[in-house]
Amino acid sequence: MALYKRGQTYWISITGPDGKRIRCSAGTADYEKAQALFDKLKNDIWNRQHPEVAKRHTWDEAALLWIREKTDKKSLKDDISMLRWLTPFLRGRYLDEITRPMIARIGEIKKAESSPSRANRYLSLLRAIFNRSVRIWEWLPRAPAITLYREPKLRVRYLSPDEIRSVYLALPAHQRPIFLFSILTGLRRSNVLNLRWHQVNFQREVIVIDGDEMKAGRTHVVPMSDAVKTLLLNQRGQHPDFVFTYQGKRILDIKTAFRRALRQAGITDYRWHDNRHTWASILIQNGVPLHELQEMGGWNSAEMVRRYAHLSPHKLKQNAQIVDNILSPAVTILSQHASEDDKEEK
Repeated sequence: MALYKRGQTYWISITGPDGKRIRCSAGTADYEKAQALFDKLKNDIWNRQHPEVAKRHTWDEAALLWIREKTDKKSLKDDISMLRWLTPFLRGRYLDEITRPMIARIGEIKKAESSPSRANRYLSLLRAIFNRSVRIWEWLPRAPAITLYREPKLRVRYLSPDEIRSVYLALPAHQRPIFLFSILTGLRRSNVLNLRWHQVNFQREVIVIDGDEMKAGRTHVVPMSDAVKTLLLNQRGQHPDFVFTYQGKRILDIKTAFRRALRQAGITDYRWHDNRHTWASILIQNGVPLHELQEMGGWNSAEMVRRYAHLSPHKLKQNAQIVDNILSPAVTILSQHASEDDKEEK
């Protein structure tokens, strides 16, 4: 099966149900129109070969079925949000009508309004739905190829102790403990704002977060430092269930106040999630090994922790010094011999 150009017009070469090769003109010089016709012919042939699944399905059916089958997915809310954005472009279209150029154009629109990495999240969801349409639902003979954008390397932005102090003082009094707790534990925003008293164990001096609340899906145990313990003790008695509240109500978000505090402190290019980077950077710069940081931060992959490797040069130097100490006698002897050889040559 192929789509090729002869002169100014696209032509289609495709194998029919009887095994014979069919060649015909697409009747257009427009690649997208030719591709749409090619995909339609290919889908018609596949439907004739598989009459039991010949019914055509729309994007709307696929999106709805995806949501129904992914009820246990932790990021389903994000998927639903992305589907709301994607659907106006694809509503009512049959899946076999959605072409690669069409998807590429959608990606360009999202990239222009956000970033390549953000656009990739939408394209990845499209790719997953189409792959499921082929492999699981058997609605399509094949999925359109979807290419992702090249993304910049992961950024590591963190605050100095003076910057932490400036942001802390710029925040409203009732939100300061949330910010400080985030810096001291490295927990994600959702884990901080959703923290309940039954997760806090003062006797064992740990905070236990169930796997269904963690991005990695595993139960995470956070050791309670002296500062964290004092902070939590000061929060007791404000609410029977949630740790961080204001005037008897759970705090749902602090984005607005946090951004205002950053502006007041003169800090740019910093987000709430970077508090986690600040926590990790402090640990790495003070000698905590990467594998221990991975466990403390609840990361599944060591790859996510390697972004901090460049922040521990003194630790790497200590490791290099081990080789130095072991080989020092031999190196000294070799250096002396080299010096004597130099003298003889002179």
